[in-house]
Amino acid sequence: MKILYTGIGSNESGEHTEKEFLKIMRKEFTHKTWRFELKEIPRENHYQLRFKDWVLPDDFIFFTLSDWIEYSGAEIGV
Repeated sequence: MKILYTGIGSNESGEHTEKEFLKIMRKEFTHKTWRFELKEIPRENHYQLRFKDWVLPDDFIFFTLSDWIEYSGAEIGV
């Protein structure tokens, strides 16, 4: 299965394996240090921290592959 993702941290082709895609999501979102951004932009106004009824960034650790795909705007390729 290929995941088509061209956002933050993606490679030039935008095609990733599940493992590569999840590694990008962990690096760019789950393990990102948000404290500096949250000093500038309050959590409730930060566009990257608004998704469904999740409390982000804390709840990133509970995301499934399908949550990451929906959150990031990625697509499953053929």
